[in-house]
Amino acid sequence: MTYRQILFSALLIFFLCGYNIKAQTELPYAGELQKVLDSTCRVSDVTGVSVALVVPGYNTWLGVSGESYPGKPIDPDMLFDMASIGKLITSALVFDLCEEGLISLEDPVSKYLPPYPNVDGSITVRQLLNHTSGLYDMVPHPGGPFRIPYNSIDFEKWWTIEEIFTVLGGKPYFAPGEGFHYTQAGYQLASLIIEKVTNSTVPIEIQKRLLDPLALNGMLLDFTKPVPERFEIAHPWVDTDSDGVPEDVNSKSRNWIASLSRILYYTRAKDLAVLTHALFTGKLLSAGSVNEMLKFVHPKPEETDKPLFADYGLGVMEINPGLMRGQKVIGHLGSIPGYRALAAHLTDYDITFAFLYNSDTDNGGMPILDGLLGTLLKYAEKK
Repeated sequence: MTYRQILFSALLIFFLCGYNIKAQTELPYAGELQKVLDSTCRVSDVTGVSVALVVPGYNTWLGVSGESYPGKPIDPDMLFDMASIGKLITSALVFDLCEEGLISLEDPVSKYLPPYPNVDGSITVRQLLNHTSGLYDMVPHPGGPFRIPYNSIDFEKWWTIEEIFTVLGGKPYFAPGEGFHYTQAGYQLASLIIEKVTNSTVPIEIQKRLLDPLALNGMLLDFTKPVPERFEIAHPWVDTDSDGVPEDVNSKSRNWIASLSRILYYTRAKDLAVLTHALFTGKLLSAGSVNEMLKFVHPKPEETDKPLFADYGLGVMEINPGLMRGQKVIGHLGSIPGYRALAAHLTDYDITFAFLYNSDTDNGGMPILDGLLGTLLKYAEKK
């Protein structure tokens, strides 16, 4: 071996070793993040919180604070309901099926599904995903379980898709494509289309197509079956009688909300952060698919009561920059009785995080989130 070959080999080994060392390096400001998490959680009205942060070149940082219930601290492996973040995952699954040629975004729902009351068969798959379908939203229905007193909910009831579009249905807000209205209905129908074209279930297809390629196994996707013993769920807390004091509602059945949602998924913070990072950095879908997901429809102020997001794509929110220290953040928010969630990708930094807590309050989590973002932005480098 010549001197030049020896030198090249030595440099190659040095480079590879150096790369591996960096890839296994702990985040240098992890301790400061944990201090901020503890201090802000302590003075908030959030019961417990779990966070995962993906910064390229470092191990994923996991931070927890607070409790699942008195005497039981939050653990990084505990699962939280991700609520409407399930829309992000469902949309990603639809795009995976589009890449395989099983679905087209421009297809009408009538190509895949039988007629349903108050559903225009000409609505396209794209319009289901970006909330321009005009479909009625069951959540504000005055007689529905989201508007009656919490303790009056029939927790054991498993709602059928027919009941969702009849008992909880209503006239469309507008003709397909003529406006924007955030609605669960589009994703209820999208889930049926996925099942139709795959002859499978949405949970099975999410695990197989999105999670298995990333070696992720920390999501609970199927509430039609008993919860596996390996999963521990952070207890949800809700003010059930409006006295200002939240109660532990872990003993209540989730049948009602699992059947109404059809995208009720639970996750560890790490799995959600890793999945979201892989999605927005092109490790799951083609660049074309990701770009298509990011075609925002720019809702007018009068079309949405969701000031938490500025724009909406196909299962993707651009989070209101005012909540994100002025940063451009894409991902999705989740809100459901007993839990709040955020999957966020900071586009200027290529950094992704998941933020989950087990309390029924929007404002309670904001000081925690703001403190973590402030610390992160002190050290993060733009890509």
